[in-house]
Amino acid sequence: MFRKKINKFKTSGVFLIALIGVFLWALSLSPNDIVLFNYPVSADLNPSVNKIQAQRFFLPINPDRIIPLVQAEEFIDNQVPFTPQAPLAEWHDSRQQDGCEEASVLMAITWTRGEKLSAQIAKDEILAISDWELNKYQSYVDTSAADTLKRIVLGYFGHQNAEVKSDISLSDIISEINKGRVVLVPADGRKLGNPYFTPPGPERHMLLIRGYDLKTREFITNDPGTKRGEAYRYKEDVLFKAILDYPTGDHVPIEQEKKAMIAIWK
Repeated sequence: MFRKKINKFKTSGVFLIALIGVFLWALSLSPNDIVLFNYPVSADLNPSVNKIQAQRFFLPINPDRIIPLVQAEEFIDNQVPFTPQAPLAEWHDSRQQDGCEEASVLMAITWTRGEKLSAQIAKDEILAISDWELNKYQSYVDTSAADTLKRIVLGYFGHQNAEVKSDISLSDIISEINKGRVVLVPADGRKLGNPYFTPPGPERHMLLIRGYDLKTREFITNDPGTKRGEAYRYKEDVLFKAILDYPTGDHVPIEQEKKAMIAIWK
């Protein structure tokens, strides 16, 4: 009996050491990029999109416990109406040249209302938003994520189901998409590598993320910077690295590199 207890104790000790070893290895991994566990979960959480295939568990920054940060769905694509920021290709108009924030918000709000968006309606709205900003704030050029929310989403459209999140991670964006929301992100357009941009691309740009493809690790976007921007796909690492929250104003110098997003829902 005593020998059995010793053997049992040895077995438990080996298991405990192995478990500690796995945990210490996990601590060295990236909290945003490494999937620790996958298992099937219920598909009833969001019946409006493709069925959930797996739940991803990430190691939090404070590793006191492992918690699920992202429910990874295999494929989500919210059917958000699209418009380029120059709907009728009138790029000579400075309001449309700088209309990426206005166009991105317009697409999101049109989606929340279940409405359609023609080229003429889009142009009229983008110009109306720009004129409203000029009258109220003396400028329509380059608005930060926070000011885009304050001025256009809340101020012009009066849409309350929206929030800004700063210092975001890749998993933060995916989490919002999995909630059935759309996400607006400010970015350095030069880092996006979009072949349809006039080289080298805009320094300050905003676009809408409407979905995510887990299999290909791509974000599905409505990018108003090109007429070919509907459902345009960016690799998740490319888009995330390009995200840059620029300050409000006409090409105000960017002193700090921060990542932010605007989440909008119905």
